[in-house]
Amino acid sequence: MMVFKRKQIVILALVLVIVVAGYLQYSYRQESTSTDVEGRLGEAVYVDNEIYNEGIEGSQLSLAEETNVQSNVTASKIANDYFVQARMDKEQSRSKSNEALKAITEDINASEDIKTEAHEKMIMLTENSEKEMRIETLINKMGFEDTFILFADDGSVDIVVKTPSLSTSQAAQITDIVMRQGDAQVEDIHIKPLF
Repeated sequence: MMVFKRKQIVILALVLVIVVAGYLQYSYRQESTSTDVEGRLGEAVYVDNEIYNEGIEGSQLSLAEETNVQSNVTASKIANDYFVQARMDKEQSRSKSNEALKAITEDINASEDIKTEAHEKMIMLTENSEKEMRIETLINKMGFEDTFILFADDGSVDIVVKTPSLSTSQAAQITDIVMRQGDAQVEDIHIKPLF
């Protein structure tokens, strides 16, 4: 019976790895194929300097402009890496927590109080995950390229938005979304722009 459970865990882990790899490939493919600079205002665009400079006569680009373009691309790449890594870390952490809690609920020697507490924590993790997805979707609909949300055990909510800066009204809208969808208090909401 124990071998069968191990097989299920191995299969689940392999499926999870395949899903993550597919997501990463999809997200990197979309980023690397963007060539229409004018139609994508506000988005990071990976640029080949030779192709980009074809439309500019002579050497009209100053050194400062070239440096600015390169630093924006580098900053955006760092932000993309952050969002991918943060999501992977969150999923791994949640997966380990769920496995540990499930083991507690299935343990014959555990008391009913401990099993109930573990079951409640599993439900809380699932609810937090659903809240995070809803909030990320609503924030991205505001026009932001990417968002990462994390509900902590202490009730605080950390939000990282892929943008060079946030206006006061944007921060207020994000706070309102988190308060409504996540049942969080204003003092527990922490928003950080990252580009």
